[in-house]
Amino acid sequence: MSARFSHRLFKSLMIAGASVAIGIGAAQYARAETVDGPTSPSLKMAALPFANIGENRIIRSEIATNLMSGSVDGRTFRNPDAMQAAYASRSSEPLWVGRDGAETDIADFIAVLEQSWTHGLNPEQYHLTQIKTLAGSESPQDKAHLDLLISDAVMRYGQDVSGMRVAPDRIRQKAEYWRQPMAASDVLTQVSSSDDPAETLEELAPQGSLYDRLRDELVTLSRSPERAAEEAGPVNFGGGLLRPGEYHKNVPKLRARMGQSHDPAYGPENLYDDELAAAVMKFQAQHGLSADGVLGPKTLAFMNQSVREKMEQIIVNLERLRWLEQEKPRRYILVNIPSATLWAVEGNDVAAQMPVIVGRKDRPTKSFTTEITGIRFNPKWNVPTTIKTKDYLPRLQEDPYYLQDKGIEVYRVIEGRRETVDPASVDWANMTRSDLARLNMQQGSGDNNALGRIRVLMPNQYDIYLHDTNSPGLFANNDRTLSSGCVRMADPEKVARFILGPNPGWSDDRMHSLIARGSTSEVRAEQKLPVYFLYQTVWLDNRGQLVYGPDIYREDQRLLAVLKDMKAYAIPDRDGVKFAAISQNPAIQ
Repeated sequence: MSARFSHRLFKSLMIAGASVAIGIGAAQYARAETVDGPTSPSLKMAALPFANIGENRIIRSEIATNLMSGSVDGRTFRNPDAMQAAYASRSSEPLWVGRDGAETDIADFIAVLEQSWTHGLNPEQYHLTQIKTLAGSESPQDKAHLDLLISDAVMRYGQDVSGMRVAPDRIRQKAEYWRQPMAASDVLTQVSSSDDPAETLEELAPQGSLYDRLRDELVTLSRSPERAAEEAGPVNFGGGLLRPGEYHKNVPKLRARMGQSHDPAYGPENLYDDELAAAVMKFQAQHGLSADGVLGPKTLAFMNQSVREKMEQIIVNLERLRWLEQEKPRRYILVNIPSATLWAVEGNDVAAQMPVIVGRKDRPTKSFTTEITGIRFNPKWNVPTTIKTKDYLPRLQEDPYYLQDKGIEVYRVIEGRRETVDPASVDWANMTRSDLARLNMQQGSGDNNALGRIRVLMPNQYDIYLHDTNSPGLFANNDRTLSSGCVRMADPEKVARFILGPNPGWSDDRMHSLIARGSTSEVRAEQKLPVYFLYQTVWLDNRGQLVYGPDIYREDQRLLAVLKDMKAYAIPDRDGVKFAAISQNPAIQ
């Protein structure tokens, strides 16, 4: 194995002394470097140092036969058409076993596949065992089978690390928002044309700092001594709260979980002492919780999470990072929903970072990407159907004038004319869904407007947008899953300044003048920019430390269930033995 490849392959697996990659905050989602493609679009033709012409003829014949069947040794090709096209252009000559340096290349491929579990993949879906068994065999048939298995493995692996490998409808996603895998033929062309094919294959995976840190964490967890502590069972305190200075019989179990031993100088063994409280507060901070030392349901839920569960949380987050385009524009806005945080990024710098309020569990903020086109100042608010139905209708059935205090007008549009409706004239008690759909509700601009003074214009099918709020005190909450789906910003002026800053002549004075005018106005962004709404339950904080966040919408569980069904990942057990064998479902072979 070349020293260069060995260094690149294992750089993210070196835990001791590992340093934080440059780029914290939103930069954790960006690609660290650009990967150059092959200089030649065609598959590389290699010299074939076989023992004799007869051996070459047997290998070519065996390759052609297996291509016709679409499988080798019972392993179905994932992309049989791409396989046939690649070998047809070579008259069934092998791609790997006859090329210069074949022994080194195959050893390097095996190293990549052995480490594929650190990407949250399953090595056996890339024929690892079969490739290792066939490598070094002198049988012409084995050489042919080895060549085909490597080609299929290259295409499978390359596609799996370069885009979305899960059917979007199984996880309530839209394919149009996320990166799709490279074409199988392009993967094979790029890798086989490289002077270092295994390194090129490995570089198809994301190269960003967060992705590297998650791979590091997966390796660290696989070696974690915490598994022994887990065997003692979960930590609990009878469903109540435990505060520093209080006593409980399960405090020794808590102390063991925190990796501490009892020091009599701090008090009895069952006392929740200051030293233990400090360890708990550090744990809470690492999991995005209020670091108050109070042990309640949220803290205990994270504390009782097993190492395997943490590894699976890492795996689904690696999966989602592969859905993002790796080359982002110079300027963009990113919202991570589980951390309820917004970043505005320019170049390699975070121009703005702030807390946001996202959708509550029954009205989640969707994950998607779109383009910001401008800003609306002093917006009016058209009440969405969900809020009309679930929030306002029950109140109006009790009090028909409920909306008046909110400054919300009820109206109908008849033959293109807007007609205000007296709420007292409406039979709210017998209102049907179709009746309600014909009634519009609009809140005028002003201090009481639910959207505040600033709304970001960003067309999308979910009608989700970024906006100001008339309830700024909610940003102090640790749990900010409070909206009906849209995202409220703690500092909307800073975001508007970032979006409109490139406009000629734009200034804070102009922005404040438009706001003070009170009437609704729109300013188009001269430079449109993308906005990404992501669902990453593990992220990097401002110090570069990994934070395990909550799965607020159970999206992790949904994605993990699909990956389990696909047998698409493998986790080493405590003895280093991998499991989760390849699925026998032909649809996912």
